[in-house]
Formats: sequence, structure tokens, C-alpha cells
Amino acid sequence: MPKPSNLIDSWLHVATAGGTHPKSEALAQLNRDLGTKYRPNRLYEWRAGTFPVPSHVQAYMLHAALSWIIQEEGGNVPEDDAGFTDRVLQRMLPPPRAK
Repeated sequence: MPKPSNLIDSWLHVATAGGTHPKSEALAQLNRDLGTKYRPNRLYEWRAGTFPVPSHVQAYMLHAALSWIIQEEGGNVPEDDAGFTDRVLQRMLPPPRAK
């Protein structure tokens, strides 16, 4: 299987344990965690680039997939460091938008 080429596919790979779990379960977990009601077609729209991925969803997906992406690219991730992803994402994402 080729490497996922975007955030949506990378998150799906991680959230479905490499495709062994249904995408519907991954989306249901995202909806529970974020308090949203996204339907499966929204994943396909995000993947195709026809609909923008909201910033809070991007952060959620990055948080889930970042360590895996780094390892896939040959990098090392500290095994016993639970805050690694949080610290790295904080440095990569823009500050929260003031309303």
C-alpha cells in the first residue's frame, strides 16, 4: 500500500489501524471527541479538497497521526514521552483565532 499523501489519509490510516477497522468507527470517534456530527461524505470532500478542513479537525487529525507520520519518514519519536505530540503541535499550529 502506498504511503498516505495527505492529512486525511494519514489520519484514516492511524484511526483505522491500517485499514483493519471501519472508517465509520474512526469518524464516529472523531465526532464524539469533537462534539461534531460530520457524515462520511465530509471525509471524502476533505480528501478531495472540495471542502476545507476546519482548523480544530486539522489539529485533532494531526495529534492522532503526527507520531506515525514522523516514524514513517524515518524519524524517531520518544517512546515514553506522552506530551511529545502536544508540544510539537503547539509549535506547528497558529495560535487560536480570537473571535
